[in-house]
This record gives sequence, structure tokens and C-alpha cells, in this order.
Amino acid sequence: MLHGNTLEKTLHILIVDDNVDFCTNCIDIFESKGYLATAVHDGFDAIEAVKKNSFDLVLMDIKMPVMNGVDTYKTLKQINPRLPVIMISAYAVEELLVNALREGAFAIFHKPINFGKLFSTIKHTQKNGAFIMVVDDDNDICESLSDLLHEKGYRVKTANDGSIAVQMSRENLFDVILLDMKLPTMNGLDAYLAIRDIRPSVVVILITGYRNELRNLVDRALQRNACVCLDKPLDIDRLLDIIQEKT
Repeated sequence: MLHGNTLEKTLHILIVDDNVDFCTNCIDIFESKGYLATAVHDGFDAIEAVKKNSFDLVLMDIKMPVMNGVDTYKTLKQINPRLPVIMISAYAVEELLVNALREGAFAIFHKPINFGKLFSTIKHTQKNGAFIMVVDDDNDICESLSDLLHEKGYRVKTANDGSIAVQMSRENLFDVILLDMKLPTMNGLDAYLAIRDIRPSVVVILITGYRNELRNLVDRALQRNACVCLDKPLDIDRLLDIIQEKT
């Protein structure tokens, strides 16, 4: 059975979870923020709902009886390839989570849900313009690139080390990642390989101010399908041309 209200809203969210109380709580929270929320409790009903209704976003539990969230998502993609899906989980089902990310799920959230963070992510699913992550331990570079890309109409998030970049790649479906090759906690190559494993289709543009010192790392990343490596100080016109070409 479908649940929800008939008020006109700018965003219609489908909640897919076999926990009825969780669905009811989500509906109340979403509607208090001005969204229209509808819930179903298994994958088959989610497929039928998407066939019959126009949704802007799906929030879907990854571990459900009969049909899990990943298999449901694969079918939803066939019905509506552009429908963003955010996966949620209360369990450590790592294989399913990785499969969901590789299939193109927009983000992963763990229960209990951080709704403040979820609302921010929902906004990113609805905006036009490529979604870009800038990864650099230099805050000034992150801020200047973020400002520049925002001005060009792109959505931007930043990270200051490799491990954070990997985690953010799990939580967000980036179109492009600008990745510095010299980072704390995890070097650029290790970060790149971890990100590529999670998001095989993301465009990664390497950036470095230490081309000679890091040549081996850069070459290995390029051999593993990194898009290009740009030297600092960046040629901004070339960077923007590459982003536009790849997105």
C-alpha cells in the first residue's frame, strides 16, 4: 500500500523500507520540510510505484526480504535511468553497499539517519551542473577552486586528505574528482585506486605541484584510467575545458 499525502510539493520522495515505523517517521520528517513523501515496503512495490508515478528521489533500504535494495535499484535504473537513489542501511552489508555504489547509487546513509546531512545531499541530487569534489590539503586551493567552479554552475565539495575523499566518494555520486597526488594519511595513488574501486565511472583529474617527485605515482594512476594530470599552478582554462568535455 502506498502512504503519503496529496499536497502539491516541489519534490516527491519514495521511501522503500520493510520497517513500517521507520517509513512513517521519515514521511513525517520529510513533509515537515515541505516535501511529498510516499512509502512502500518491498522492492516489488517500489518497482510498481516508479512505473506509475513520477518521483524525484528514492530513499531505499539495502537489506530487504525477497528482493534486496541493489537488485531493486538495478530494475529502477532500467525504468528511469536518471532517478537518483540514496541507499540506507542499519547493517554492515559491505558487499551490497559496494555493489550499490558501483551501480551508481547517489549516496549511502547508515541508520540512524543524520537528517541534516540527508537534506543537504537531497539538494545535490536535484541541482543541475556536474558534481565535483576537490581534494587537496591546501585549504586556499580548495576554496579558490570551489568558488571558481560554483561560479561556473558546478556543484562542489572539498576534502583535505585521501581517506576523507574515499569516504566522501562512498557518500556522494561525483561526476568529476580533482585529486592532488600528494596528500596526508593516504597518497594520491592509493586514494585514486580506492575511489576507482568504489566509483568506476567517475572522471578523475590528477593535480600536482611535484611532477618529478611523484612521477611513478602519477604514471601508475594514468595507467589505471585517470583522465589526465595537470601541473600546479593550474591552467584554469584548460581545467574548465576538460571538465566541460568530460561531463
